[in-house]
Amino acid sequence: MAITAASIEANGWVLRLVFSGSPGSFASYALDPDGSPGVTLTTAHPGFAPSAGTAVAASLARVIVATKPLRKPVNPASPFNVLVDETDNGDGTVTVRLALSNYIHETEGAVSLSVAAGWRAGEAAASGIAIVNASTFAAALPIFRWSDVPYQRVAGPVTLELVAFSHHPQGLNPVAAVKFTITDGTGVKSAWATAPSTSNRYGDNLRVYSATIDPATATALSAGLLRCDAEIYPWLGAMRSTDTPGTRSMVGLGLAGYGDAATTPFIVGYDPVGTRYGDQVLFVDPVNGTTTPLAAMVKTDLAGARAIAPAARPKDLSVAVQALYLANRALAAGNGQPASTRALDGARIVLAAGVHVPGTVTVTSTPTTIELPLRIEGDPDDPNPRDNVVLQVAATNKRIRVTKVALSNLSVEVDAASLFDTLTFYYTLDNITVRGKAGSEASSTAIGAVAPPNGSFNMSATRVRWWQSGSRMNGNFQRFGLIRASEASRRVEALCTLTHRFIGGGVGGEDIFQTSEESCVGGWASITTAGAGEDLVVFDCDLRYIKGRVWNLNSVPAAVAGTPNPSNRRNAFVNNVCEKMANVGTAPLWSMGEDTSATMSYNLIEGCTFVGERSNCMYSDPAVVTAADTNTLLNQAYGNRVANCSFDWLPTKHDDYNDAQTMTARGSTNGYRPQMTEAWSVTYGVGWEGNVDFARHPSANNFNFEYLGLRSAKLLFGTPAWTLDRSGLSGGTTSGGGDYKPPATSPLVGRALCGSADRDRLGAVRTVPFASGAIDTASTPAATMSPALSLLTVGGAATVIGWAGVLAAVGGGIAVHSGTPVVEFAAALAPDNGSLASAAGTPVVEAFELLLAPAGGVATLSDFGVAVLPDLLFAVPRLVRIEGEVRVQLINAD
Repeated sequence: MAITAASIEANGWVLRLVFSGSPGSFASYALDPDGSPGVTLTTAHPGFAPSAGTAVAASLARVIVATKPLRKPVNPASPFNVLVDETDNGDGTVTVRLALSNYIHETEGAVSLSVAAGWRAGEAAASGIAIVNASTFAAALPIFRWSDVPYQRVAGPVTLELVAFSHHPQGLNPVAAVKFTITDGTGVKSAWATAPSTSNRYGDNLRVYSATIDPATATALSAGLLRCDAEIYPWLGAMRSTDTPGTRSMVGLGLAGYGDAATTPFIVGYDPVGTRYGDQVLFVDPVNGTTTPLAAMVKTDLAGARAIAPAARPKDLSVAVQALYLANRALAAGNGQPASTRALDGARIVLAAGVHVPGTVTVTSTPTTIELPLRIEGDPDDPNPRDNVVLQVAATNKRIRVTKVALSNLSVEVDAASLFDTLTFYYTLDNITVRGKAGSEASSTAIGAVAPPNGSFNMSATRVRWWQSGSRMNGNFQRFGLIRASEASRRVEALCTLTHRFIGGGVGGEDIFQTSEESCVGGWASITTAGAGEDLVVFDCDLRYIKGRVWNLNSVPAAVAGTPNPSNRRNAFVNNVCEKMANVGTAPLWSMGEDTSATMSYNLIEGCTFVGERSNCMYSDPAVVTAADTNTLLNQAYGNRVANCSFDWLPTKHDDYNDAQTMTARGSTNGYRPQMTEAWSVTYGVGWEGNVDFARHPSANNFNFEYLGLRSAKLLFGTPAWTLDRSGLSGGTTSGGGDYKPPATSPLVGRALCGSADRDRLGAVRTVPFASGAIDTASTPAATMSPALSLLTVGGAATVIGWAGVLAAVGGGIAVHSGTPVVEFAAALAPDNGSLASAAGTPVVEAFELLLAPAGGVATLSDFGVAVLPDLLFAVPRLVRIEGEVRVQLINAD
C-alpha cells in the first residue's frame, strides 16, 4: 500500500490523495492535527522580510497539516448517512479528499508531502512525496487604514501612521514592514517601519505602523499640500500600496484624501513658517461682540485677535467668516494645486466661553477652503473649553459658505436642524462633545446636511463623545472615515473604528434613546463603491453593554465587487471586547452570510472576546423562493481567518441544515441543500486557529463545525470563569460591564501563537504563547510611574519608574512654567485604554492625587498603604470610569 498521486485542488485547501488499497471509513484515518500530525506539507511562498530597516523579497517557509477527511455532500434522500469522501477507482486504488489547516496558494512553490505511519490504517510512513499544485487561490492582501485625520496643518516633521493586519502574521508582527513616502510633486522623501509602535496622539496608546519624515531636510519640500503614501509589505504575498497606479499623482489633492478606499493617499498641509495657512486668527465674543464684519478683525495670532476691544470683536461665526472674506487672503498655486482667492484654508476662529450660534450675517459667496479646512475651536486659554464653549445648532441663517470645517475643543448641541447648510461637505471633529440641545434631545437630525460625493467620506472623529441625543454617528449625510479614541451611546458607522467605547450601563442617562436592538459598530449602511465596503477595520474597542448586534456588516453589490454574490471582503475585526448584556431580542452579536447569498472572502476576525450571545459565523443560509433557487443560490466563503477568539457559541450552517424555505420551495419533506458546498472552508476551519467556543447558548449543541481550526475547542456548555461576567449568559447579574480577563486556569490561556496585535485590549504586552480573546491574563500596566524621590509607595511586586521633569501630552499643546516640573494639564489624562476622562465629559484633569478603587467602592489611604502624590497647586474631585469597572478617585489633599 502506498500513495501513488497527490495534488492540491483548485480551491487551495483540499488535498487529493490516491493510494493503493480499498475504501474505508472516517475511522480509518488518524490525522491528529493538534498532536502528532499524520499528514504534513511543507511549502515556500514568496513574500517579504525585514532587513536593515527595510523590507526585502524573501520566501516564507510554512508547515500545513491535514485536519480531517472530507465528507460527501448530504444526500437529501438519506441525510443522516454521512459518508467519507473516498472514491474507489476500480484499479486497486482509492482517492480521498483531506481538508488542510491552511491554504496552498497558486504561487506556492516547493510543496512537499510527508505522512506518518498509520495516517490511514495500514499505511506506512513516507516523505518527499511530490505534489501537483493545481491551486488557483490567490494570497490575501494586507488589510490597512490610515489611523489619523487628513488635511491637518503641520509646520515641521510629518508623522504618518496606519493600522495594518494580515492573514499570515509572524509572531506578533502582522506585516514585515511599511514604507512611507511624502512628496510635493517634485521631491520625494521616505522612511520605513518594521514593527508596530505606540501612538498616543489621541491619548489611546494605539499600536500602529508609524514613521516621521522631515520635509525640510536635504532638498526641502515646498509649502502646500503634501501627498503621503504607504507601501505595506506582507510576510506572504504581494505588496499593497495606497498609490495603486504608482504615479504619486498630485491632481485634485484637495479632495483625494477623502477617498473611501484603503488605497487612498494621506494629505497634510505643510506650512513651515506659518505664512500659507497660519496667519488668519479671529476671536469671537458672543456677549460683547459686534455683528458688523471688518477685515481688521483678522489678526496674525491669537494674542492680537484677543487684544481687540470687546465691542469690536466678531459676535458670531457668520461675522468672523465674512471678516475673513473681506480680508481676501490669496493662496498661491503650489504642489500641483491651483491658486485661490478669498482663501480661508487653515484660518482659525477661536470661540470665547459661552453659547454660540452660526449667526445671521450674510456671508458673501465664494470663500474657499480648497486645501485645508477652516478651524473653529474653543478658547485654549479657558480652563475647560470643551464644556464651557458651546456651539448650538440654529434652524436658520447658518450658511458659512465653506466646504471644509474642523471643530475642536468645544461642545456641539444638536436639535432638529443640521449644524451648517448644504455648502459644508467635510467635517473634522476633535476633542468635542456632541449632545442634544435642551428640549431637543430626542432629535435624530445629523450634524451634516449633505452627503459627500460618491466614493468619499466626509467626517472624521477623534476624542469625541456623542451621547444624550437621538442622533448617531452614521447616516447618509455623515459618512465617517475615521472614528478614533471616541465614545458613543448609539451605533457608529465608519471605514475605520479604533479604540472606540460604547457607552452603556446607565451612566449619565446616555442610553435614553437606545433601542432594544441598538447595534454598536459597522460599515456604512448604504454602499455603492467597493472602497466603502472593503478593508473595513474595527480595532481595539471596548464594546460592552450591547443590547443588539455588536457588529453590522454591509455587503458590496455583486456588480461592484466583481463576485457572483454581494461581497463581504477584507473586513478586519480585531482585539475587541464584545459583551451582550441581558438578552434582548433575538439578534446575534454578529453574523455573516445569513439569510442571503453572499461571497465572504479574506475577512479577519482575530483576538476578540465575544460574550453573552452567539456569533453566526458565515451561515450558508440563503433565502430561497423557487425550486431552481435550491440548486443555484449558494454562499461562497474563502480565505477567511478566525483566530484567537473566545465565543459563547459559534454556529454555522451548510448543506446538512434542514432549511424550511428549501423544503417549501421543493415541495419536499426535506430541506437539505447539497449545493451548499462553496462555504465549506468555513466548516472545516481552514486558516483558523486558537479559538475557544464555550457554547453557553441554550441551542449550542446544534450547527457544529466539522473542524474549528488548529488548537481550537468547543466546550459544550462550558464555564468561561471570567473575572466578572455580567453578560446575558452569566447566570447572575446581566447588567453589562463585566471584567473579561481570564484566570490563569482558563482554557483560553496559552492557546494563541501568532496574531496581528502585540498588545491586548488593556495594553499588556503579549508574549507567545498568549491567551485567546482580547484580554490576556497578564493585563496589568507594564510599569508604575512615580515622581523621582517621591512619596509614592507601591505594594506587591509592581515595577516603579521614577521621573523628573514635565509630564506632558504627546504632541504638545500643554503649557508649563518655564524651568519647572509643574504639571498644568490643559488636555486629557486618560487611562491606558483611552476611556473617558471624566463622567462630566471634560478632558481636563485638575487633580493630581490618584487612588485606584475597586468597583463600587471609594478607596482610602488604608487600602493602599502610603499612596499620596504631592499636592500640585490645585485639585478638583473627579470620578473616572475605565475598563474593568475600576474607579479612579481624585482626592483634594486639603
